[in-house]
Amino acid sequence: MRTLIVTRAALLATALLLPLSACKQERAEVAPPPPVALTADAVGHYCGMVLADHPGPKGQILVAGEARPIWLSSVRDTFAFTMLPEEPKDIRAIYVTDMGKAADPASPNLSAWVEARRAWYVLGSRQRGGMGDAEPFPFAEEAAARGFAAVNGGTVVRFADVHEDQILTPPASAALAEEPPPSGHDGHGQGVH
Repeated sequence: MRTLIVTRAALLATALLLPLSACKQERAEVAPPPPVALTADAVGHYCGMVLADHPGPKGQILVAGEARPIWLSSVRDTFAFTMLPEEPKDIRAIYVTDMGKAADPASPNLSAWVEARRAWYVLGSRQRGGMGDAEPFPFAEEAAARGFAAVNGGTVVRFADVHEDQILTPPASAALAEEPPPSGHDGHGQGVH
């Protein structure tokens, strides 16, 4: 009798848990929304520049409850958005330009997107981003990323391997531009009299 009660209790628990696990699995398998086509009026979230007028790879972030994507003028800005505590965290999808579909790193195919968390990135290459600074160059395929790195230098990494100090620390060129002029100079190469 005791075995029968334990068996019934186990069957009841299993019957109750099956719908819950199916519900969790259904949520996990929901596909992210597709990337949005870049339009002429798409403006960068941080810089306010029209993306189509700006060279280099771009990003878009789809946030829950927002009808339009958050456009980003660079992949660096796209990473920064995900790292900054003041930005929304209910991200449904992150897309970056697939540089594997670009003949020229300065002029990527702005209709070729890859989900950022599945992409391969080349960090530290000789190629510069649209703002003239170091830029993570994204690729949908590992082989394309490694080929780009072989030609342009840099290291191939995944999204999760990119750290805040590689993104949020100003590039060396920006840090030098922000340094005050040496004492006794007005910043124009002439001494203060």
